[in-house]
Amino acid sequence: MQKIPVTRDGKKGSDIMIIHSDDVVKIESVKDKEYVIHTVNDKYYWAASLEAFEEWMYEEGFRLIDQMNVVNMNHVTDYDVKKGIVYLSPENETRSKTASAAWIHKDHIANVKNMLGEVKKLDRSSDPDDFQDDIFASIVEQEEDSRFARSYAMIQAIYERKKAEKKLEQSEQRYKSLFQHNPDPICSFDRYGYCTSANPALFRMTGYTEDELLNKSIHHLIVPEHMERWQEQFNGTLSGQNHLYEITFLHKKGHPVELSVLNVPIVVNGQMNGVYMIGKDISERKRAEEMLLRSEKLSIVGQLAAGVAHEIRNPLTSLKGFVQLMQMKISGYESYFDIMLDELERINFIVSEFLVIAKPQSVRYQQKQVVQILQNTVALLGSQAMIHNVVLEMSADEPLPPINCDENQIKQVFINILNNAIDSMPDGGEIRMELGMWDENTLLIRFIDQGCGIPEERIPRLGEPFYTTKEKGTGLGLMVTFKIIENHGGRMEIRSEVNQGTTVEIFMPVIREKLID
Repeated sequence: MQKIPVTRDGKKGSDIMIIHSDDVVKIESVKDKEYVIHTVNDKYYWAASLEAFEEWMYEEGFRLIDQMNVVNMNHVTDYDVKKGIVYLSPENETRSKTASAAWIHKDHIANVKNMLGEVKKLDRSSDPDDFQDDIFASIVEQEEDSRFARSYAMIQAIYERKKAEKKLEQSEQRYKSLFQHNPDPICSFDRYGYCTSANPALFRMTGYTEDELLNKSIHHLIVPEHMERWQEQFNGTLSGQNHLYEITFLHKKGHPVELSVLNVPIVVNGQMNGVYMIGKDISERKRAEEMLLRSEKLSIVGQLAAGVAHEIRNPLTSLKGFVQLMQMKISGYESYFDIMLDELERINFIVSEFLVIAKPQSVRYQQKQVVQILQNTVALLGSQAMIHNVVLEMSADEPLPPINCDENQIKQVFINILNNAIDSMPDGGEIRMELGMWDENTLLIRFIDQGCGIPEERIPRLGEPFYTTKEKGTGLGLMVTFKIIENHGGRMEIRSEVNQGTTVEIFMPVIREKLID
């Protein structure tokens, strides 16, 4: 839209005003280089040559329609051929003005009006592909008068330019939508590794805001052990290659986020301008792989146990019998015999735990109240806890729905957890047991001790066979515990801090049909 300097009276020294070309409906020639500028409600004066004026205003849709008038064809609302006048009124205006039009311009005015109408519709449209170019081609091809052909060609050029701009805008909007609404994190970097743009998925995944990441390095997001990998892949992408690799980011709150990343070079005018990073959160996949690996380990141990347990138990029974026989026959070595029997019992205990893994146990699932099972377990371990100066405290919400379980197996789970908690507090302490509803379908059983705790890097491996934090442990107790909870349709989570204690949480599905008193 052009800005036109005008005056009210056309006299030298008068104050100059600025009006916009879109408000102008016609330009009327007074004499050489002097024109009256008409809006629908007013008129002004302007001095310039017609040639300069027409060249300047041509793209705005102004056309010379007789010797006296240059008309803004965008505002032509009607054309009376008999009277030789056009009616001019901008959109949303009730008033109008007229301008004389030579008869020779009859078809020309209609053509320009139609062509500019298409340009207007294109301006208002959101999809340039909806428009056909037939009207322009037919009008331009049929026109023999060079004066009019130039005008049509100019409008067609304007139309094609606007259409190209619309398509470019549409393409940019599609790219922006793909970038902004992509569920996977995407960001771009300049050659120096500074983040120049990022989509909302990256901010959600990392917990950082736009101000905290844009125009900054993201080195603080990468775990230290992966920094060298990141730099190597980034430099490789700057050399023009795509790179696919895995890396671990750190969320703002501190927890790791596993990513599969594709680096793509950004090339502008043949020059390497930066790097696109397209990521995919694979944390869940990694956890699933770890669970699968743990399951495979359990399967291997089960196969091993099936072949070994029975072979051990047979000679074990013989050894235990002969030791007991020798204990009755020989005196003076009672302490040695006691130690031997204790160790044989320990071997038998380990073999028993092997058998839990090796073969399906005879289980009887019944509706049971977890509170009752836990109270019975606490009664069994009360004396052991007292010897170690450990206090057992229990609290439960009432009423709690029952669970479908094998009571002996659940009791074994509680014994394993409480024994571990007692062993972690050689100087005594307190174990709190809390029972309540996690949600409407899940029961939460929580054990909190004040023991020595477990280093964070060891927690993911708890439950693996033969992995233990105890000096004389086997790792089988916790493995069996995980297996029992899993077989009951539940899950178990362990949180711990060194010298702060450990929290074990068991989530079990409940039965909602009825409550057991």
